[in-house]
Amino acid sequence: MNLNSNILILLISLALNFQLKAQNNVLTFQTILNEGLENNYNIKLDKLSLTKATYTLLKANGALNPFIDTELVYGSGTNPSLDNDGTEYLQTRFVVPTKFGIDFYSGFRIERTIEVDNPNYAFNSSGAFAGAKIPLLKGIGKTNPGYSFIEVSTINQKALAEQFSNQVLTYFSELLINYLTLKEAIDRYYITNNIVIESRIYKNGIYTLAESDQIPLIEKDQANSFYNNKLQQLTISNINVLGVYYQTKILLGINDNENSDSIPKLIDQVPDPNKEKLIEYITTRKITLDSLIKNTPEYKSISLGIEENKVLLKNAKNQKKNLLDLDIRVSRFGTYEDGAYNLNKTFNANPGTSFLLSLTHNLPISNQTQKGAYLEQLVEYDLSKTDLQQYLFETTTSVELNLKLLKQKLILFDQTKLLVSLMKKTYENELDKFKLGFTTQTDVIISLNNYFSSLESINKLKYDIWTTYVGIKLKLGELPKNAKELNEFSFSDLFS
Repeated sequence: MNLNSNILILLISLALNFQLKAQNNVLTFQTILNEGLENNYNIKLDKLSLTKATYTLLKANGALNPFIDTELVYGSGTNPSLDNDGTEYLQTRFVVPTKFGIDFYSGFRIERTIEVDNPNYAFNSSGAFAGAKIPLLKGIGKTNPGYSFIEVSTINQKALAEQFSNQVLTYFSELLINYLTLKEAIDRYYITNNIVIESRIYKNGIYTLAESDQIPLIEKDQANSFYNNKLQQLTISNINVLGVYYQTKILLGINDNENSDSIPKLIDQVPDPNKEKLIEYITTRKITLDSLIKNTPEYKSISLGIEENKVLLKNAKNQKKNLLDLDIRVSRFGTYEDGAYNLNKTFNANPGTSFLLSLTHNLPISNQTQKGAYLEQLVEYDLSKTDLQQYLFETTTSVELNLKLLKQKLILFDQTKLLVSLMKKTYENELDKFKLGFTTQTDVIISLNNYFSSLESINKLKYDIWTTYVGIKLKLGELPKNAKELNEFSFSDLFS
């Protein structure tokens, strides 16, 4: 026995082993749907991104929380520097930030300072103060960075929520298409298995005719070659099923090694396309195509990206302005000399109430950094708008094309269905003619191949129609987008 024969026997054995295990692996779409929702890695990643966006918004809002800062200083010695080493003080401030950039504050200070030139002379300068710091040119109102950060974080959270819905929608469609593809591959496997059975019957018939001297013995070789060729095709079909099955496992995020080598049995039934209902679907979707696309999670997510970039653009435009901060403060301090802490006289009449107005201005020689940041954000804003326009154009064009293709595939399905019946009749006629000696075995084999090719074609076309249909519903956002809709989904409803 040569090497090729050994390989062929091994492949046939694998195929038969695969077939024997088929009953151990029963699946329904609802089962794998629930498993995938818990284990799909893309859903896990998008869920984590959405959680992170929630925390980012929490951080942004936290910038508006009031806070207290306290400074406690102890100094000794007589170093005549800007920071008097002989100063001892406690100062605390209560600050209330606002989303419009104005910070209100109040506080008090308890101080004991020893003068540098007279170590034996100390005075107490303590009291209370209140004020407000106002950014006059940039950072005030809605252009305040803190306000912008909150707005951007809010929009980003909404965008990621839509993106998560879109991921659920995408996961569902991918799993559904994969399930249909797996079912189509399994159906093709059994069609091939049927042709193996038919070719075996045919081969046995040829053997009988040859052994009874009704036909030449050489006809046995052609029949045997035909039979072995179909066995090889069965093994190839087996391999195709395995490939699609493992793609299903990747989508689910799980790998059940126990059933890895078995052809799964898919319980759900996939009917032939209902031409009238699908034509009605095509007609209605053409009318509402634009509004349906604009209501999808993907479109909403991109639209929110434009809003986010618009807020950032306003902020960048405001940051082009020079810094001009106004600080207004009212204080009430008293001085008690001779080195004693006497807080009863802290708010005495000498020196009494004071008022401070501080104006800080920054005038850069060149505003290149801020200008560049603004122009950069302007491009980002234009990019997001163009991205939305591109998505709407490409999605609309794609759906329009697939609606037209779906209609043509329905016509082709009817034609192929008729062809199958004709091919079957042709094969039966050729077989009868061969038995009567009016045709050759080659003609019979060709007609048999044509018949099973037409069966494979209509099987492939059937699932191609349904996957095209699912692809359209994905683009129009008509598939489940959250856990509730997934739980309510029924596989049979898809075809009704």
